[in-house]
Amino acid sequence: MYIAQQPAELLKNSKLKFVKQYVNLLMLVFPVISFLVIPSIPGTTIITFFAGILCIIIFITPLGVPKEKFIRELMVFSGIIIVLSICSQMINLLSDLKLPNDIFLLTLKNYTQNFYRLSHLTQTLNLMVGFTIYLYIKYFADKKTITYIFWGVRLLCFYGIYELLFYLVFHQNGDFIVNRTFGYENRTASQFQTMSMGGISVIRMTSYTGEPSMFVFTAFPFWVLAVGLKRKFDSFLILGCLLFTFSTTAYLAIVIFAAFWMVYKKEFQLIFYSLIGLAAFCFVLQLDMFSHLFDSIYKIVFASKMNGSASSSKDRMEHFQEHLTFWSNMNIYNEIVGVGFGYVRSTDFFSTVMVNNGVLGLILFTSFFYNKLSFKIKPDQVQYAYKIALVLLYFILMTTVPEFAYPSLWIFLGLGYVLSAVPKVSTYQPDMNTRPYQALLANNPA
Repeated sequence: MYIAQQPAELLKNSKLKFVKQYVNLLMLVFPVISFLVIPSIPGTTIITFFAGILCIIIFITPLGVPKEKFIRELMVFSGIIIVLSICSQMINLLSDLKLPNDIFLLTLKNYTQNFYRLSHLTQTLNLMVGFTIYLYIKYFADKKTITYIFWGVRLLCFYGIYELLFYLVFHQNGDFIVNRTFGYENRTASQFQTMSMGGISVIRMTSYTGEPSMFVFTAFPFWVLAVGLKRKFDSFLILGCLLFTFSTTAYLAIVIFAAFWMVYKKEFQLIFYSLIGLAAFCFVLQLDMFSHLFDSIYKIVFASKMNGSASSSKDRMEHFQEHLTFWSNMNIYNEIVGVGFGYVRSTDFFSTVMVNNGVLGLILFTSFFYNKLSFKIKPDQVQYAYKIALVLLYFILMTTVPEFAYPSLWIFLGLGYVLSAVPKVSTYQPDMNTRPYQALLANNPA
């Protein structure tokens, strides 16, 4: 017997639908990091600004169970952050913590201040925003959100391709979106990097993430997921853009994933052909007409990083050693809980979190991250792709990109809940003319 919904229930459902659509629209702009809605206020990227508005909407709007779970989990997370903050700051006072000048403090003002530095508060706020975006995906996203996310990644790639072509034609930076600056020297958030490839000057792909490594950090996990979802257009588009970052991290991550994926799919023939292709590639390298081209790419992407001549690899190693040395020389209590979130920012997240939050912080973050490996996702290939992307994303974060607040990270962590709730569909892009799909529509007209 059909029972009509009460007006109050209908109103609640319409508001919940509005929140879901709001979340979907946010996914179109989540990679835009180099643009601020309010340039004078750091951190007001498009998704951060409108995510804050959505949080207010959720708190004042009756949304039923999803709202209750959202608020409960946000309060628990806030409680953990507050407890860790109080513990670290009290230990700093009691131990009279000294901050040496060889560690990379996030802000240089009041260098000797060790109790509740401003960066501790601002970076904690950024962490809270990232976690809130994660909760939006967890409690208010649906399978439509997957499409919106990939459209967001497509727009990221399209803009990067535009920048690449603009430079080839006009030999200057074509980025017209960036308005964000960092640090006291007001460095632009768009790191315009060029390189010579066989005598031709090209730019490294950054789009509106600011840096090649940030582009990799943002796009790579979604490329892996696109492969698992059999989204061929997205797979080739994102892969092509990742190659044009000329990032060592991107190339190594692609090779590692490809190797695991071929073994998982038992594509032993493909492995054989890949080895033949590698042999042919090595032969081509010996030809004069190609040797200069590939030699320049090899030197920039691999050789300079391996022998330590690249400034970025030198900086990473030096900052890694300096911060771990500082952590190892602290008292046992600071080693456990750190000096406070947001105090230092190394070029890797491992040494950053060790100093800021200690061993306890590293354990909590790693547990939260790898808890997502327990998801049961159908089909199995999507589950495998999502989980291997998680593992590789973790290592990229820990070793090369300490960007804990990037929305892409939190969106990908929350996406596991959406994927595990979607029925088993081979590609998530079903043919609407097939009988099974028509039957599904008949049973679920909404």
